[in-house]
Amino acid sequence: MSQDNELHDTEDKDWWVIHGADREKTFVNELCPKIGLQAMINPEKANNPYTFDLVVDGNKADLKCQETPFFVAGTKYGINAKYAVTFNKKDLVRYQNLYPDIEIYFWINWQTTEKKIYNKVYQVEPLTGVWKASLSRIEECIEEKGASLHRYKRRVNDRDGNARESYLLDLRWFECVWAKA
Repeated sequence: MSQDNELHDTEDKDWWVIHGADREKTFVNELCPKIGLQAMINPEKANNPYTFDLVVDGNKADLKCQETPFFVAGTKYGINAKYAVTFNKKDLVRYQNLYPDIEIYFWINWQTTEKKIYNKVYQVEPLTGVWKASLSRIEECIEEKGASLHRYKRRVNDRDGNARESYLLDLRWFECVWAKA
């Protein structure tokens, strides 16, 4: 069982943008060939870092790499933390306006499976895999399954462009492309 590693400041957007670009390269160059996906970094990203991340099997795609579980998802939102992922509301709105046909890939690799929060220890079973959802599927889950909207307390007055709120989604609502046994 992995203990809580020192997580980089979640409010440091510039660092996370660079880290995300590195994760995209690893996903495309190392993981996709192993799991049967044909993927490349969107060539438009060279001139526009805000465009969609990838082209996967010929389709527009964005990658959501999550390595730290939302430990309180079960107690706060009723979703097993092992399968809980966050999806920024501002990304949803942007995709709806610019890329309504985009596919979202959730690459999960829990690096930490235990965390102490306010004197309570939370544990999550390990999980590594890739799940895929169309934007329309995510919209259905938000509407029909009542996905909760989490507001980040530390981002109320954020001026760095961090998402102020995210939907809590359950990976089991989506297509599992690959999971490590």
